[in-house]
Amino acid sequence: RRGIMAPLVRARQRRKRLAVCALCGVVGLLGFAIAQALRVRGARDDVFGDRDHGAFRIARDAHFERRHDGLSVAARTSLRSHHGRHAPLRDGLDESSDAGRDGANRDLDIDRVSHALGLSSHALHRHRERVSEESDAGERTVGGSNPRSTPRDGDDGARLGGARAPPFSDDARGDLDQVSASVALAFDPDLFARRDEDEDECHAVENADVWAEPAVGVTANGPFNAKQTAGECCAACAALGELRCNLWTWSPETRACFLKRGATPYQPLDRRPGITLTAGAIWPKMPKYAAKHVASKETFLSATETDKTLSSSNRNRNRDADPSDVPLASSCITTMITSNGQPYMNWQTRVFYQTWLEAKKEPGSPLVHFTRILHRTRDDELVREIPTVRIDPTHPECDNGCDYAVKDRARAIATWATTPDARRCSHVLMAEADYLMVRSPPPSVMLQRGHTYGFLFGYIIPWHADAMPASERLAEQAFGKDTEKWPAMESVPQSGNAPQVVHADDLAVLAEAWADSVEFGESDPIVKRVFGWVRDMYAFDFALRKVGVTVHYPPVPLNKLMVQPPADTDLGAGCLMHYTWSPILSDKSGRELWKFDKRSFRGGPGSTAHFTVLEQQTLPPPWDEEAGFKLQAGEAVTEPGLALMRLMAETFNKGVANLTRFPEGTRDAEDVRRVRQEGWLARADAVNAV
Repeated sequence: RRGIMAPLVRARQRRKRLAVCALCGVVGLLGFAIAQALRVRGARDDVFGDRDHGAFRIARDAHFERRHDGLSVAARTSLRSHHGRHAPLRDGLDESSDAGRDGANRDLDIDRVSHALGLSSHALHRHRERVSEESDAGERTVGGSNPRSTPRDGDDGARLGGARAPPFSDDARGDLDQVSASVALAFDPDLFARRDEDEDECHAVENADVWAEPAVGVTANGPFNAKQTAGECCAACAALGELRCNLWTWSPETRACFLKRGATPYQPLDRRPGITLTAGAIWPKMPKYAAKHVASKETFLSATETDKTLSSSNRNRNRDADPSDVPLASSCITTMITSNGQPYMNWQTRVFYQTWLEAKKEPGSPLVHFTRILHRTRDDELVREIPTVRIDPTHPECDNGCDYAVKDRARAIATWATTPDARRCSHVLMAEADYLMVRSPPPSVMLQRGHTYGFLFGYIIPWHADAMPASERLAEQAFGKDTEKWPAMESVPQSGNAPQVVHADDLAVLAEAWADSVEFGESDPIVKRVFGWVRDMYAFDFALRKVGVTVHYPPVPLNKLMVQPPADTDLGAGCLMHYTWSPILSDKSGRELWKFDKRSFRGGPGSTAHFTVLEQQTLPPPWDEEAGFKLQAGEAVTEPGLALMRLMAETFNKGVANLTRFPEGTRDAEDVRRVRQEGWLARADAVNAV
């Protein structure tokens, strides 16, 4: 029997060995895949997480993957997308363009520019219809002399802005019903209607998904909740009420409608290539600001001239004189940034101010004033070039650099917020030096008292388990030791002081609470260790919650303030670019092609330790589908993403082109050094001696 069965036994043993080998192979491949994923994720965190967030380090995947990292494992499991079928993006378009191309090529160019500007397809369709109608009537509206066009030299996107904007709808106009039509505003709301015309109560974005838990109490969801249109899916969410549903996604392929409930209706969107869903949200009402006191155009012209006079003054501008020529709470925006006057901050400030000046020229812009708050013991080299208010710092040692460069920022803003300079406009746009202003924000970012328009940062999660030790310390400082009286941590915003458009009255109260929270954090080792570099952002959020100001921060591409290339891939409704992410572009072979890295920028010839000479930066290469463009951590670069990075570099270069080599009032790097170390009088004495 042994002889007869031997072949069968050997065959069975061979099959077992093969099965074991196959299992080992699968395990090996799985292990390799996990190792690769961890390696890529680790590389991404190394590259994009280089800013020390302290012991609590939220991976920058929170921006790239558009999700919350602060939920439990079970919650994250339930948040995973239910949608598996994705279609590739359409083929890219030719990057080249010239003034003599025919109408068909012009349409292609408009499509290309729309990648960076984030215009929807139906908005482009309406644009083309208007152009066609007005061309038949003999009007030149695209890039022409239409009084409502807003051309920008060298910007293809200006042609899009040239279309005649429709008037406000009755509902939108109702937000301004308290403003007398006979009194001229500092801006014309109609000129910005083109930026708001696609906004509706569904806030739908095509080719997007949103991570959230299923809607409360809904048993038939997704494939079991088919809707014929995205609008029907949105309506089903709205009918449940905001406590049960505030987010939704709809599949145009399967008609599946997913109803969801997120911690915030402003949940960031997942817009990676290949997603074919339509995502939307039911936002709370944003009460638009209706001015009770508005100024005439002549008054705003006077205010603008005052800025020019101050910026060329021989003295530092501590604007404590009564600005009686400008009504308090005039309906406009003061843009405000802060600085400790270090060379690294100053070259960024110079560029941002130039881009602000260009955006301010846009017809209908609510931008009127600009103030740089300098928290430093003496003037620096920019006080004659940029409108500046100097505030004595609480940490004088930071004049020459310190461990936390912004530790004086909140107190300086709180001091400035009580001055007449802070009340020359109804609203303040708090910004930062490493911003670029591509265009003016619309007036719709100006909200009523008690509400601000801001930006959600995915790495600010006060209720995250790792953040809780420090969050509890800030909560105790803000709300007292009785934990029963604390609000839910989930109700603390995920924002920061910039970008933020806040009413001047609110800022005076908010900034004081923020400064107290920051100073508490600087004395608390737990807050410093856990929150690290972003501890003043957390302090701002707890101050918002304490004083009861509601933050509205729609996600990109619907946010009307800011985008952050390359994490964001189109401008959408935004007007600001934050270039802190420092993209490095390579091809599929790994060869570096281009980078825009502020941290490695050392300036042009003539730069010294005291001053950075600015020079224009190279532009990224044209789009090439075969090149396999990728970022430094391996993320694939899309055509819209490359277009946005190009727009960022072009905007930076326009700002640099408008600058003198050295700041106003100085002739060379030695002048700058003397001003910084000895003051403007010492510089004047040296000039007189010569």
